[in-house]
Amino acid sequence: MDTFARHVLRAIRDRYNKCYFVLVSHTEIMNQETASRKLEEVIHLAELCIEVLQQNEEHHSEAFSSWPDLIAEHAEIFWALFSVDMNAALEVQPHDSWDSFPLFQLLNNFLRNDSLLCNGKFHKHLQELFVPLVIRYIDLMESSIAQSIHKGFEHETWQPVKSITNSLPNVPLPKVPSLALNLPQIPSFTAPSWMMSLYESTNGSSTSEDLFWKLDALQDFIHDLHWPETEFASHLEQRLKLMASDMIEACVRRTRTAFELKLQRTSKTIDFRIPSSVCTMFNVLVDAKKQCCKLCALDGGQEFSKQWQQYHSKIDDLIEETVTEIISLLVSKFISVLEGVLSKLARYDEGTLFSSILTFTVKAASKYVEVPKPGLDLADTYISFVRQNQDILREKVNEEMYIEKLFDQWYSISVKVMCVWLADRIDIQLHVYQLKTIIKILKKTYRDFRLQGVLDTTLNNKNYQTLRSRLTTEEATVPESDRGGLQGISMKDSDDEDD
Repeated sequence: MDTFARHVLRAIRDRYNKCYFVLVSHTEIMNQETASRKLEEVIHLAELCIEVLQQNEEHHSEAFSSWPDLIAEHAEIFWALFSVDMNAALEVQPHDSWDSFPLFQLLNNFLRNDSLLCNGKFHKHLQELFVPLVIRYIDLMESSIAQSIHKGFEHETWQPVKSITNSLPNVPLPKVPSLALNLPQIPSFTAPSWMMSLYESTNGSSTSEDLFWKLDALQDFIHDLHWPETEFASHLEQRLKLMASDMIEACVRRTRTAFELKLQRTSKTIDFRIPSSVCTMFNVLVDAKKQCCKLCALDGGQEFSKQWQQYHSKIDDLIEETVTEIISLLVSKFISVLEGVLSKLARYDEGTLFSSILTFTVKAASKYVEVPKPGLDLADTYISFVRQNQDILREKVNEEMYIEKLFDQWYSISVKVMCVWLADRIDIQLHVYQLKTIIKILKKTYRDFRLQGVLDTTLNNKNYQTLRSRLTTEEATVPESDRGGLQGISMKDSDDEDD
């Protein structure tokens, strides 16, 4: 190394040392009485130190390229001077205080992008200081989120709230350290005023939206730390993904239980209409499936262990199984209403006490007055029940695929139940009131579910063909004297007839 080179390196080293002491003299770190003010001054000092290093690199770019190791050594000495003040400020910070994270982000973002200083002495020292803090922070956040799930579902009203977790254009989520946290218990999230205009549709419950937002914000925060050591960064990501999986699983199970209890308490009569709370529960599961793909999936660049793949698959399977179960529960509720309608029609079966009394009364009264025939009120009321519940589902449930699956099951089982009801009466002639009611219900059911997108292969299934054939035969065998009782209802009518 020639004399000029040694002179340049010595000048750079001396400039580092002088600059640092000048910077310290312009800050008031040691004079601050409060820990928060000490931290603010250290962050300010860190910004000035970074600026000095950047200026040196600009002024001595040739030296940086010629003697990188020596330049790095001088820079490490410079940061060693800074670390004395940094350590002193961090030592006086309150326990479980997260205000120092911005200091880590500031320094780490500079050091990890500097090829000479990345994972150098000071960079590793910085990581050693913050590893316990990051782990402690995640521990407390996990405990707090678990508490919020438990308490949230205990008092959940299941009123739909606006979603804030999906597609917020050009608006970053607030960072966790800046939230008004009172760990280990986190207060319920209230959307800032600037988010109100971004709401698009009603979605899940307050507890579920709060959960998904917290998990997403926590993962964003840890990701934004850009931890430089690969193994620990991978550990953090895996832990957060496992945490999200556990929390979402708890959310799904609590929602499934609440759904069943709510449905058990609802009416079993033809007046039943799906409560908005039931639709909200449905949407919570829809959201859980969407959020699971984001919050529980590891970075595709990592090598997936077989155990992790099985664990992630378990959460996906749980959500799918739960959705399938609640669809079955809801369809069972609808079918119970249809069975109630059919039980009323069963009173008109030949040979029953009700049928005998009705026939005797009608014959006796017809000698003196014109007796009105039973109308179509029962069929019309049932058709209104079907249509209104279809409209509620279309309006309030946010997943087309699940709605289609529900409608397919609802139609198929409805037709099967009517087919079984007729099969039980294979040896008896249907009363004209039974016949016209079943014909109208079947035709309107076929038409309405076709309009809802049920495929022809499902609409024209074997049970439907059997029903159609049986009702056509029954209609053909109605005595001429009783045909007026059909009130124009016929299997030959167009499916496009007016309501």
